[in-house]
Amino acid sequence: MNEFDKKIRQMAAEEKIKMPDHVQKRMETTLSALPTKGSKQKRPVLLQRIAAAAACVVFALIFIMPNVSVVYAQSVEKIPVIGDLIRVVTIRNYFYADPTHEMNINVPSISDEDNTSAADYINDDVDKLTQKLLEQFYNDLEEFGKQGHGSIYVDYDVQTNTQRWFTLRLSIQLISGSSNQYFEYYHIDRATGNIVKLADLFNTEDFNQTLTDQIKVQMHERMEKDESLVYFADDAEIGHDCAYVGDEHNFYFNENGDLVIPFDKYEVAPGYMGNPEFVIALDDIQDILKDEFKNINSIK
Repeated sequence: MNEFDKKIRQMAAEEKIKMPDHVQKRMETTLSALPTKGSKQKRPVLLQRIAAAAACVVFALIFIMPNVSVVYAQSVEKIPVIGDLIRVVTIRNYFYADPTHEMNINVPSISDEDNTSAADYINDDVDKLTQKLLEQFYNDLEEFGKQGHGSIYVDYDVQTNTQRWFTLRLSIQLISGSSNQYFEYYHIDRATGNIVKLADLFNTEDFNQTLTDQIKVQMHERMEKDESLVYFADDAEIGHDCAYVGDEHNFYFNENGDLVIPFDKYEVAPGYMGNPEFVIALDDIQDILKDEFKNINSIK
């Protein structure tokens, strides 16, 4: 058993599970109704109360408490290691369901024996984000109860995993009246062991405007070809440049090795447009890219 396997088992064993107050009170009320030793209560009534308590416990374990599955930790031993690729597993799953609420959060954990600090950074950031969403869901459930409606879904996928480059995408979907979906991207340059942000790809500080200008051109071209498409390319009423690309804006490299700039839902377009993406050919930005990122073969 390697260090990664030991770490997963330890995390699963030490996971702190906090039950919402209203569920805890419901269980305590049910359990306190059980007869004490020596009670002469009739057997059928006793069995009914035991069954009710058991059902309450099962409900809490399955639908309320975060489900830390040991199966995930044990299954790591069965995952094949191909070359020196980064290993990714689901370390925890949080699930809840009632007639008006649903939560399903899959928490990944990555292991890169050559770049442990980068892997630890991603794992810590993902854990903080999922814990925040989990807390928000339980707080809303506690405050609004059956009067509210809401769902949270979190999942992930590995977009690139080579000896040179790694990209993990976290998908978050929030539903409460309307729905929203956004993504978080994490990148490791395995040649250096560094976490890579968008600004790290460029050799100039004004790359932001270059990317923004190219994206606006694409927006206008798309709207000219299809009248049903709407982008906030130059909307003065909004008060700021929605299409502006910041230093830590999400990005990824597609299968052709070109740079893709994704936007969150509602960020640069109405909700019905979903999550728009814009492809920037590396050939068009060669003069502002750092040398190590100019060739597709150096990334993929």
